[in-house]
Amino acid sequence: MKKGNLNKLDFRGFFNNPTLSEIKNILLPMSIKSFNDFCNDNKQIIETYNFWKEKVEELKYRIDFTYKLSVIKNRDADKSILARVKWQYKYKGEYRKPAYIGVYIGSLKDFPKGLNENNIDEVAKLKIEEYFMNKIPIILQDINGNEYQL
Repeated sequence: MKKGNLNKLDFRGFFNNPTLSEIKNILLPMSIKSFNDFCNDNKQIIETYNFWKEKVEELKYRIDFTYKLSVIKNRDADKSILARVKWQYKYKGEYRKPAYIGVYIGSLKDFPKGLNENNIDEVAKLKIEEYFMNKIPIILQDINGNEYQL
């Protein structure tokens, strides 16, 4: 039987129905080393894949984001309407915890009916989109891993 190629994560021919001891002492360490070597050899490809996979999801989310409106009381000012926007992507170079961004929509002077105002959702969506454009720039990456901003 022909043996596989460890550099290609091919372990055929090294074992035939390995025992727990062989798995623990031989197969697992070989697998870890082969996998780490593979990742190191293909690091740029893996990083580019991960970056663009997440970026595509972020771009889709910018089109169809989720948010929750609430009225909050400020100490020094009138009550305000705030949108709590779910954001699980990088914000200013890092991931936020909790994964939400607060976007000011307006005061109750602007919207006397509060959350029952007829056009509150349209205004909120426009304010959130404006916030995205001004505060969360679109950062992309070329094939060489160099980031640039649109």
